Amino acid sequence: MTQNGVRAEARVAQSLVHLPLLWGIFHTVEWRCLHEDRRGEAIGEADVVVFHPHHGLIVFEIKAGAVQVQDGQWFYASGLAMKQSPFAQARRNRYALIDKLRQRLGRDAADALTVTHAVWFPDVLWKGSVPGTEAPSRAFLLDRAALTDPAPALLRIFREAAPNAQPWTRAQQHALKELLAPDCQQLVPLATHVDDAAHALHQATEQQVAVLRMLRSQPRLLVEGGAGTGKTVLAVALAREHAALGRSVLLTCFNKALAQALTALLADVPGVTVQPFHELARTQALAAGLAYEVPTDSREQGLFFNERSAELLLQAAETGSGARYDTVIVDEAADFAATWWVALEALGAPHFSWYCFYDRQQCLFQSTDQWEPPFTASPMVLDANLRNTRPIGEAAARMGRCAMPPTFRVDHGVPPTALQSSDFAQMAVQLRTLLRELLGNQGLRPEQIVVLSPYRRDNAASAWAAGLDACPTTDALAAPLPGLVRVGTVQGFKGLESDVVVLVGIDLRCMRHPANLYVGASRARAALYVLALADAGLAA
Repeated sequence: MTQNGVRAEARVAQSLVHLPLLWGIFHTVEWRCLHEDRRGEAIGEADVVVFHPHHGLIVFEIKAGAVQVQDGQWFYASGLAMKQSPFAQARRNRYALIDKLRQRLGRDAADALTVTHAVWFPDVLWKGSVPGTEAPSRAFLLDRAALTDPAPALLRIFREAAPNAQPWTRAQQHALKELLAPDCQQLVPLATHVDDAAHALHQATEQQVAVLRMLRSQPRLLVEGGAGTGKTVLAVALAREHAALGRSVLLTCFNKALAQALTALLADVPGVTVQPFHELARTQALAAGLAYEVPTDSREQGLFFNERSAELLLQAAETGSGARYDTVIVDEAADFAATWWVALEALGAPHFSWYCFYDRQQCLFQSTDQWEPPFTASPMVLDANLRNTRPIGEAAARMGRCAMPPTFRVDHGVPPTALQSSDFAQMAVQLRTLLRELLGNQGLRPEQIVVLSPYRRDNAASAWAAGLDACPTTDALAAPLPGLVRVGTVQGFKGLESDVVVLVGIDLRCMRHPANLYVGASRARAALYVLALADAGLAA
């Protein structure tokens, strides 16, 4: 490809990156298929494929610079004739993609989906119509004007190609990801069972793909990144890959709810054990015949979970009666104490692989200053925020006094809303009104909303919880449940995410623990509401 061609594709890519969440973009899609006479292979490459789960696919051919058309023949600005028109190239790539979809989905299912093609000239303003019968209308030819706001032009193509397009099912979307992005097909959001509005077809960033390739080649690796940078997604992808190689895999974390969500994501993968650390210690200790008795005294409980449980896990591992793992993966590793690393290492088989994903800014259960990773290595760093819109991500960073992410997958979105109250009783009224508004006028479903607080709602001081009577709720955090708003603590929801987060019960004490605010706010993908006491001095 010429430098002009590279620059033209880069301009289109820069334009498409600002599309809303539901859109999926695949760049430089290579395809292969047999010739019709079965002699040899045809190989081609689509410049960019644009996807929307409610509408379908557009296969684009991108042409740099000016072109000329004379008597149906297309010419470059230099006067050199093209071998075939840009529309013919796009059409060829479209049919190749359809053939691939037929192989994966079946002919009838694939043919029911909308797959069309178009051409984009990002360097020129096209005057006039489309030459000859190259395309149904001018809508299928995009030029420089479409770079500023491509969504209307893309939707116009879909409307003309198939005004009553069939939405793509999750299975069809998964098949598309496997087809167009096989190197990172497992890089999907952690959230489960939410509607298509929250299930954007995420592309892996170049940064994620680089880390995934490094993970494949290194037996031990540290991966550091802020909230929403895709650490958990990579951990799941890695667990799948190692299990597929016949390795026994342990994936552990601190949070029970996160472990439940990870278990659901990996339920179809044999050879992977998913357990939160303390449950791992309990099961291993009991299997080794050791007593695992949690004290009733709160201070003694803290010591037990921070120290004694790890000692029991180490003792159990040293008996040799438990499982040994070829691969150990730790998610949210900043929650792990130094003594826990010794116990985990004892569970590794000879020459086991070890991977840790962490964010020092999210240390809720360990001291940030004292925390250390299990081994010495230069971490791979993820710094592109793929979960939050920029307004939410920047608000979370300010609230948590954290470093601002340099880039966001989505630059635009609804600004966070901060509501102040004089006391928790008034906050309860605000919470009730807000939930009714979100579920009524705003048309959100209960399962799209999570209400989080640094304090449990059954805490005697949590008078704000009276506002939860506006809707049915559940304390189960791991996955959305139809018709129920999830309610829990910030600590209990760490590692998970939701379309909408209501961060409630914020008082002056919370301001002494900014990590809680950062973790809570950064759980929100699309909308964030913060309910704080006026004397807390917080503005989202």
